[in-house]
Amino acid sequence: MASLDAQFEQDLKGPSMVIWLSAFAVLAFILWASLAWVDEIVRGQGTVISSSRPQIIQNLEGGILAELLVKEGDVVEPGDVLARLYGTEFQTSVDDILDQIAALDIRRLRLEAELAGQFDVVVPEELASRTPEIVASERALLAARQSDYVSRREGAKKVLAEADRELKVMEDLYRENIVALIEVTKVRKAQSDAENRYNQVVTQTELDRAQEYSDTLKELATLRQNLKLSQDQLNRTVLTSPMRGIVNNLGVTTIGGVVRPGEEIFQIIPLDEDVFVEAQIKPENIANVKRGQEATVKLSAYDYTIYGSLKGRVDFISADTFQDERDPNAQPHYRVSVRLDLSKLSERQKQIEMRPGMIGQVELHTGEKTILQYLLKPLYKSREAFREP
Repeated sequence: MASLDAQFEQDLKGPSMVIWLSAFAVLAFILWASLAWVDEIVRGQGTVISSSRPQIIQNLEGGILAELLVKEGDVVEPGDVLARLYGTEFQTSVDDILDQIAALDIRRLRLEAELAGQFDVVVPEELASRTPEIVASERALLAARQSDYVSRREGAKKVLAEADRELKVMEDLYRENIVALIEVTKVRKAQSDAENRYNQVVTQTELDRAQEYSDTLKELATLRQNLKLSQDQLNRTVLTSPMRGIVNNLGVTTIGGVVRPGEEIFQIIPLDEDVFVEAQIKPENIANVKRGQEATVKLSAYDYTIYGSLKGRVDFISADTFQDERDPNAQPHYRVSVRLDLSKLSERQKQIEMRPGMIGQVELHTGEKTILQYLLKPLYKSREAFREP
């Protein structure tokens, strides 16, 4: 009988141990699930966009395409030449104005020499080599005008000196009562006229030179302004990239094709700007999305297992939903912009060339939940489903 009781107790001990161990395991799992936290994630498909709009490359005056140096998809740097238009008429205009400026500069130097009383003018080599015939002409003119001025001035000076001597003699004779006052008055008038003529020769010549010098400076200023306009027109025939970017949407591709004034010739999609990923988030998931939340982006063009995910933060949340009207099956969504943190790129991620239009998976970190809350979530939904309306 005792052996039967012992056998019975031994038979009970095995199952009870299993039950106790199972209960302990369940309790341990529940405890772990209630203490273990995991990230709560909202996912959506995203598209890489640039912080600035595409740069439109156009020409103010229009023209004829002479050379096309890029194609769609090329990456260009600031200052890279994209295309050239024929600029013969603008080059001719620039050369003509430069010749006029050179001629006026030589005239200015000649007038400065005249004002200084010099008989020769020093002309810089770049001016002398550009228009040697004008230099020779201005030097000859300077010598002739200076000689004429000196001749007229010395002639008037000589007449004045003679009138001064005659006046002195007549005044001496008048004091000795040899001649009448009327004779002295005539001589005084002649001396005054001689002095006026001398002053007129000197003063008028200086005034004429000063006026001509002023007019020359005004003409030079006008020509230099015209030169700037013509050079701008000539420079605009060379189309360059204002930034690092991708060539897109070529408007004219035929050499010899006509480019209308203001017509769009290229678009440059900016690179190296602040990079955003615009994600489409379902309305039922938008409640927990806030500005400043952490986000990760996995670009489909680059293997996640090699390059990892890009870090960023939510920068913008649209105020309303959007829906693609071209797709009848498209679902409404909110637009959420994630600004990528380029300072946190790994060495491998720095090799990524992010281009607008790339797509990827965006994960928004909206909070944390315990594993137990995740496991019980279907039960909560089931309970809601069985409630009477």
